[in-house]
Amino acid sequence: MTPAIIIIAILFIITIFFIPKDIMQKYRLIILLAPIFLIAIALFVAFFVFNRKGKIDILQEGRKKAIIELKEAEKQFLQHKIDKKTFDSISQEKNTALIKTESEIDSFKKINLPSEDIKKIELVSSSKKKILLGLLEEKQLKVHELKLSEQSYLKRKIDENTFQNIASNIKKEIISIDAQIKAIQESEEIDKLKEQLKEGAREITRQKRASATRENTTMSPKEELEEEIFEQAPRF
Repeated sequence: MTPAIIIIAILFIITIFFIPKDIMQKYRLIILLAPIFLIAIALFVAFFVFNRKGKIDILQEGRKKAIIELKEAEKQFLQHKIDKKTFDSISQEKNTALIKTESEIDSFKKINLPSEDIKKIELVSSSKKKILLGLLEEKQLKVHELKLSEQSYLKRKIDENTFQNIASNIKKEIISIDAQIKAIQESEEIDKLKEQLKEGAREITRQKRASATRENTTMSPKEELEEEIFEQAPRF
């Protein structure tokens, strides 16, 4: 990151010599603050990238450790240093952790939401879009985690009982997420209904005021005829 900052500083210094004096005098403050702004952006991007990479590295290290422990447990079982019950317990625990870790690693990848989920986001107000997007992405990750656990079961890395327990917990989380999504959608529908009712009430008030104004205004026969023609005229 330091070389990038140095390059930005050098380029800025070189650029200053080619800036006309009249422009330099007029926009002196902006020109001087520009490199500080660029460096701040560079530091923010670097922090985001390195922070993300650091989390992925920790998860990958955890996955590597779990795989080594699984191999060591299998080795000790084959050498009769541990019994089958102990080996099965270790295997189930480590494979369950691996499923969770794999899912968390995959969460850093770009999530492509189904078209029906995208439509759900489009239907809500801007203030709720971010929350709904987060819930839908979380749901997709839980569905992915469920698929990983099923694959582990089919490959006999975990037994049926372990798979059922994992699947049950994930499904409970998905139900909770679905409930939150539905609550946002229902809240959006209620807000829209309230707005429609308010608009209806405002329209009734406007009509009453207009009617009262007409009643309090004395019209000539000619004006009454024009008003009647206007009321009977078709609306386009």
